[in-house]
Amino acid sequence: MHSDKARRLERLNNVDFSATSALGQEIQDRVSSGDVEWAALLGAEVVRQAAAEGEDGSAHAFLLDRVQTALAASPGRRSLCALMSVPFSLWPGGSEQVTAERRLAQMVALGHRAEDIAAVMYGEEPGTAVPHEFKACLLQELVLKGVPVAEYPVLRSFGETLVNEEHPLAVLPLHLLPTERGLRRPPHAPRDWTWALPPSTVAKHSDQPELRVSPEMRRRSVEVDPVEITVAEVAEALGAAVRHWRERSNGLVAAQEFWSPAPVSPDDFAAVFERLPLTAWPKEEAPARLHAASSDRVLRVLLTAAVRSPAYGTGLYGAYGRLAAWRSLGGLVGAPADALINQTAALVEQTHWFIADPSSDWFYQVAWDLAVAALRPGGQAIAVLAATDTD
Repeated sequence: MHSDKARRLERLNNVDFSATSALGQEIQDRVSSGDVEWAALLGAEVVRQAAAEGEDGSAHAFLLDRVQTALAASPGRRSLCALMSVPFSLWPGGSEQVTAERRLAQMVALGHRAEDIAAVMYGEEPGTAVPHEFKACLLQELVLKGVPVAEYPVLRSFGETLVNEEHPLAVLPLHLLPTERGLRRPPHAPRDWTWALPPSTVAKHSDQPELRVSPEMRRRSVEVDPVEITVAEVAEALGAAVRHWRERSNGLVAAQEFWSPAPVSPDDFAAVFERLPLTAWPKEEAPARLHAASSDRVLRVLLTAAVRSPAYGTGLYGAYGRLAAWRSLGGLVGAPADALINQTAALVEQTHWFIADPSSDWFYQVAWDLAVAALRPGGQAIAVLAATDTD
């Protein structure tokens, strides 16, 4: 043990990037061979040295990431216990800690069996201290993985604790809703299957053909004259899934709400949509190409946008990504701010959904583009969310 520690100290002092890379490979090799305790001790030493040197810590951050990634991906309770003995970030207590907790929760859920997670993280084996917020995120990551959380008493009990303390994630159900059917792993899916959409197809096109606007559609909807009624509170809710594109990166978000005295027929929506004063499609440009969409595809689009990283900065990861996606869905369907997720889900299924191609100059058209529209139940209210980002 002491020789291992001495060697770690020697290799971490004044290390250049190439040496750091080599040590990163050794971390992976050691963990793969079962030496998880060595990796945990190294991770703790990396954080100690970063604090002692007080530098920006790029090399230290690289090594800590390698330790955490290797342990999170190595199945077994020993790996989980070792991971929990490593500080979550170089600078505990700040925004870096928040990001680390969310990221690690996602990795642990994907890399470990629910039985082991329940025993180590929530049963808290002796000598294992698990941060409360990390457990809250991990619980929702397990839900997104499709784990039947209610079948594990310690998981169910922790979910009840979150409700009692009014934790932000407590509003999310501990199971996937019927509206979230697109997140369920299909039978016989390949090992690397994921519900997340590739960045280039988040909203660039739908699996439905383009809705062509005919003269008859324009004639039937000629008297429909929606007016914009967007207020700040609604715009904030609409843009919840992509707020980090704007706040952490170079993103633009256009969230708009419209009202029509005369109901809009879903069959004629494309003709009405092309007349809306949309920020993302200026009048001098060609109308947006529109596609019908299912509710589960729209949810996947929003959740993917929330979970994935924008051009700069990090994504929200699964737990808070799911929360942000449902807030955007609530804004799109016009649900009250205090509506339960089940109530929002009912409105989602009654709403007619559309995806627009990001074809105007407003969109950067790099890899981060999103455009969805909702024709709410009753046909008088329309909501549109468009977002784009660039590096």
